[in-house]
Amino acid sequence: MSRAVLSKSEIISQIEQQSVASRADVKACYISWMKGIVTDPKWMLIPLDDHMVHRGDGIFEAIKFINKKPYLLEQHLERLRFSAKSLSFDLTKLDEDIAEIVKVTLEASGLENGLIRMFISRGSGSFSPNPYDPLKPELMIAVLKLQPPSPLFYENGVKLGISKVFPKESFWAQIKSCNYLPNVLMKKEAIDRKLDFVIGQTEMGELTESSTENFMIVDQKGLLVRPLKDRILRGCTMVRAFELAQKHHIAETFERALTLKDLLSAKEIMMAGTTLDILPVTEVEGQKINQGLVGPIAKKLNELILKDQTSN
Repeated sequence: MSRAVLSKSEIISQIEQQSVASRADVKACYISWMKGIVTDPKWMLIPLDDHMVHRGDGIFEAIKFINKKPYLLEQHLERLRFSAKSLSFDLTKLDEDIAEIVKVTLEASGLENGLIRMFISRGSGSFSPNPYDPLKPELMIAVLKLQPPSPLFYENGVKLGISKVFPKESFWAQIKSCNYLPNVLMKKEAIDRKLDFVIGQTEMGELTESSTENFMIVDQKGLLVRPLKDRILRGCTMVRAFELAQKHHIAETFERALTLKDLLSAKEIMMAGTTLDILPVTEVEGQKINQGLVGPIAKKLNELILKDQTSN
């Protein structure tokens, strides 16, 4: 194995030769420290001393776009600004207009439909945890093809379990930061248990959210209910689903603490997220929900979300 100090040409050669099959869906990427857009995913690079890399000191958003139009863009940007303020990121130091950069990067991708992944790091500057070392935040935006869940999930529903991974405390739960280790472990747990999703549970038995998705239920009174917002991320798709349910008189909406008992007694359960829209749950910890059948409200809400995306 070579341990020689590489020349510039050798570095470029190594980058050009690398296999990036896992990045094949990335069609364009804006990188602020490069001051431009790359369309070859081999050059989707971040400096090692960027605090997002070695401290998880960054924030992010994922935004679906349909017919080249980002869905719920302002809602996602509002949440991004909330995360930035909570972590004392000074977005005034960004040289870019985020919405404009989203637009031009999306255009450079050549995609009609897909996913925008947006990251803001505290920036490069030493390997210490000192947040004052970086001179300014850095912005990265990747535009990629979206790989939606199998249609069978919407026809048959998915399996849900209760996680043993302790959920984030209130302050951290409401920030979409790049410190996602609890979420990673929840996803691992779901895969290891051959489940589609697991839901976090507090020491008081209150349910929170999945690794990257919110959940909602239709209770025995027919109310569409979501967990209390202080222990979950304010999911843009979940919030929009509540708005559409009210607008179209699908169900009365409510917010309260939910437990495993509420799940097992629910008429319907559904997951909500940017990449999956509204996905029905038909089994919890081995127990069938609604006799294992997809409920009418989950089906109708997903139809409304899809229609909402195309009308934008």
